[in-house]
Amino acid sequence: MLFRSFPGGRFAGMGGPMPVNVATAEKGEIPITVNALGTVTPISTVTVRPQVTGYITQISFQEGQFVKEGDVLAVVDPRPYQLALQQAEGQLGRDQAQLHNAEIDAERYRTLFAQDSIAKQQVDTQDALVRQYRGVVQADEAAVGTARLNLDRCYIKAPLTGRVGLRQIDQGNYISVGDATGIAVITQVKPISVLFTVPEDQLQQILRRVRGGATLEVTALDRSQKQKLAVGKLSTVDNKIDTTTGTVKLPIGRAHV
Repeated sequence: MLFRSFPGGRFAGMGGPMPVNVATAEKGEIPITVNALGTVTPISTVTVRPQVTGYITQISFQEGQFVKEGDVLAVVDPRPYQLALQQAEGQLGRDQAQLHNAEIDAERYRTLFAQDSIAKQQVDTQDALVRQYRGVVQADEAAVGTARLNLDRCYIKAPLTGRVGLRQIDQGNYISVGDATGIAVITQVKPISVLFTVPEDQLQQILRRVRGGATLEVTALDRSQKQKLAVGKLSTVDNKIDTTTGTVKLPIGRAHV
């Protein structure tokens, strides 16, 4: 395609036609962006509380420290629980020996009964004694398991990976099960969630994309809207609209900084 210049026009005096590039029109997607105010919220916040009673003999974390799941945060005096475990194991061993002897006697009584040397009642009595000892051994095994669990609970561990808040108790304090303050609060920060609100007028547009199976990407920016803080994906849509503000909450699931 060629255009000719007109006298007095923009290309007047250039003395000839001007070439013009021609492009083919193509279809494409134009991204639609919805701006909204959001609040960063942790996925999990846990108050670490003791599960056994005793004196704190060790504090193993610093305030504000990043800890991993399973890290020991504090230690309750384990000596009473070690003794309780030893006692339970001793009781189990004694009752296992009694059960073993009762089983040997029961087998011998059955042999004698087959030889018509003793009465059937004596065999039945011995079998009942064996069942009784088996029940005692099962109870002892449960007691050993409980004692071992209590001993393990003396080592208070982080239930999740995150950042520890302020220490709520000091070494030497006596703690008990159910203390409201706990040891400390751990907040999961990676990944993290962002909760934001959009006007209800934009809800139908968002729902159409979500119901159609689209994955909607969300970008969190700072207050100046210049620095990217995190990128995530829309996880769900709240099931109600705030009638006071006319907005609906939309969370970003597991945004990564």
